[in-house]
Amino acid sequence: MYEQRPVRPDLVRDAPPGHLPGPGTRRPSGTRGVHEPDPHGAGEQRPEQYGMPVAPPPPPPVHVHHLPRRSPDPSIHVVHGVLTVATFGLWLPVWIVHTIVMAAQGPRPAPVPVPVRPMMPAGPPVPPPSPEQINHAAVQQAAARAYRRREARGLAMHNPLMARELRIGRTDVPPYRRPYDDGGLIDVNLVPAQELTRFGIATETAERIVAIRDQVGGFSSAEELATIADLPPKLLPELLEYGLYLP
Repeated sequence: MYEQRPVRPDLVRDAPPGHLPGPGTRRPSGTRGVHEPDPHGAGEQRPEQYGMPVAPPPPPPVHVHHLPRRSPDPSIHVVHGVLTVATFGLWLPVWIVHTIVMAAQGPRPAPVPVPVRPMMPAGPPVPPPSPEQINHAAVQQAAARAYRRREARGLAMHNPLMARELRIGRTDVPPYRRPYDDGGLIDVNLVPAQELTRFGIATETAERIVAIRDQVGGFSSAEELATIADLPPKLLPELLEYGLYLP
């Protein structure tokens, strides 16, 4: 026979008060005595063993740098004192209010200096164009306009409807409504009398040409215009170069 030893109640967990387990009673799994070491680690149960979220560590303390309060300029009080004496005390309330406002103002942060990079020159200065270069550019522009006139005249002769739509030769229409650059052509059979003065003729002669145009129904060429309107021969080159005679 084995000798039965007394069991200490404080070494048995989850035992109801006044109950002592017998010699053949097993303790529940997972329970240990107070002084018995846990073979799997510390006796204290960790939260992650139960699937509970673990709180992150607290953030490090942030050190806030406070700018020192700038002391008010003492000379302003001297000015207030002089004004108070000069106004026989009437300036005293203003002095008091200004002192309260100055005391209530918080510290003003000093502006942070921003480095400014010096501007580097883009390069050596470009010399102005010479007179020869200016003349050469003017000749090129005149030649380009003459080419555009020939191109626009050929388009108008082959497709008069498109010429009307593009407003070729309509110098009386604002440029923003004439997207096609015709080089300066003048539609003799449509423009008013004021536009005919671009040929170098007087206003009275231009009005007479418009009257004749209405009678004969238009002109078919520069030679016909010069003959019917009795124009001087010196105008014929202008009528040939800049005139457009659409039916």
